[in-house]
Amino acid sequence: MSGAAALAGCVGGSGSDSGTFVNAYTGNPADLHFNTSAIQNYRWPAGRAVFAPFMKYSFTENEFLRGALDDLEIDGEEVTLTFRDDLAWDDGDEWTTEDLDVQLQLAEKSGSSLWGYLDDYEIVDDKTARLLLSGPTNPQIIRFELTNFLVDTKAETHEQWLDADESEFLRWEWEDPVASGMFSFVSKDRQAFEFEPNPEFYNADNVDIDTFLIDSYGGNTAQHQALMSGTEADAALSLFAPPEIVDRFPDHVVEIQIPAKWGYGIVFNHDDPHFGQREVRQAVAHVIDRELIVENAGPRSKFVTPTPCGIAPRDQEYWLDDWYDDFETYGAGSSQTEQAAQLLEDAGYSREGETWEDSDGDTIGGEYYSPAGWTDWTTMSQTVVSQLNEFGFDFSVSTKPTNDWFNQYSNSNFAMGSLYWLPGGSRSSFPYFPLYYQLWEEEIGGGHNYREKADSEQTIPDRDGGEMTLTPLEVTEEIARQSSDEEARPYVQQAAWHNHIELPFLGLVSKYEQSWVTDDEWTIAAEDSPNRQVKWPQFWWVHEGELQSRT
Repeated sequence: MSGAAALAGCVGGSGSDSGTFVNAYTGNPADLHFNTSAIQNYRWPAGRAVFAPFMKYSFTENEFLRGALDDLEIDGEEVTLTFRDDLAWDDGDEWTTEDLDVQLQLAEKSGSSLWGYLDDYEIVDDKTARLLLSGPTNPQIIRFELTNFLVDTKAETHEQWLDADESEFLRWEWEDPVASGMFSFVSKDRQAFEFEPNPEFYNADNVDIDTFLIDSYGGNTAQHQALMSGTEADAALSLFAPPEIVDRFPDHVVEIQIPAKWGYGIVFNHDDPHFGQREVRQAVAHVIDRELIVENAGPRSKFVTPTPCGIAPRDQEYWLDDWYDDFETYGAGSSQTEQAAQLLEDAGYSREGETWEDSDGDTIGGEYYSPAGWTDWTTMSQTVVSQLNEFGFDFSVSTKPTNDWFNQYSNSNFAMGSLYWLPGGSRSSFPYFPLYYQLWEEEIGGGHNYREKADSEQTIPDRDGGEMTLTPLEVTEEIARQSSDEEARPYVQQAAWHNHIELPFLGLVSKYEQSWVTDDEWTIAAEDSPNRQVKWPQFWWVHEGELQSRT
């Protein structure tokens, strides 16, 4: 062994070397890189280690916290960004708005959602820029958008892509990043990413870790065992653990629950001869008992969505308001097979023996993809497929490494499979983001083939038994243009109504994130700290000086 692998293998976690912090993670670092725009082979933990965030969101306080940004002013259709005077790169160069200029141009080239609200921008001085909005925009939209931005673009390393095709830029694997955040990149191999403190980081005095590792494990079970040992790992970034496993963790392993606004759902290929039909998608929704999924996979941290409508479960009543009771639930706690059968019969299917067939004698089914190593997702996928097959479909669960799982969907090489139905993070609290995500799904390049439908006029049943006509993408985009929740709500209601009837995705389950840290050799944020429920503790607590060695 050499490099990071040797270090990870020899140092261990709690109880071994107080200067080394070991994060358990699933993934092969050798296949991953630091081009944050090339999302299929970029993974967030490594990026969070080396790139400073513009700003963060605290679920503890329901407020925004500043990172690289020193000030943010939103005045009508102008947004003024003022960055810290001490923001710098780890090669010693000062960060300036020349870097931001390149970042914003590449964000436009790669289709960043921020550009859905911008007409242009102006560089004011070395530390200040002004975003010029294309029209009235809810200020929350801009704040949530900026929580997704990192100081990850250095002009001299990235300007080579300004005149290149988007596809070339998105294939670029940035292997040796210039850091702006807490740590500098040292090395990576199949075992681990290795980082060391970045002396140029603006909060460098808060960083009390000599070596920061993101150590690859073979899946949830291996991470559970590492935490059970009490010495192998100091943290697990995002790890599902059922009650019987949590009971076996040592007392110094601390769980941090954070609202995920993310969860297990189903993505349909809308070009598939079966799942391109609304009746078939609705039949699937009726068959699946969502409460059984939660019961099997972890009621400690998971909960069902009351109605699949594209809005995070705990936000539905607020946003749907007086429309809420009119939404079809599809049976959260039951398998409504009679309704499902009627839908299929109406669509021209018949049950022959144990399976449903179309007029050509073709059955409904295929491979149902699920990510390998995600043990709770495997359980949920098995629960879904078992219910569907008992009803008369013909699916088999196929687990794939994460990259291959994404590729199946990006290449439209699927009929129906598991995929998260909310984009995740604080932005999913605002319904525009999940509703837009389900229509467009840029993370799989629109491989579910709903984009064209989303941008075309559709006629669907309305609340009163009649019909309504709308272009779903246009209605969803109107949400972002409203200056208040009250003005946005009518558009949210219409977009959610379309979503629950048309089902571009099927939202089944959401959850609390389970993030784990150890407090025998490391300090952790207090329960009432505004930093307690920020994604992710292992990074933001270091940023704020709340995760330091006790020795």
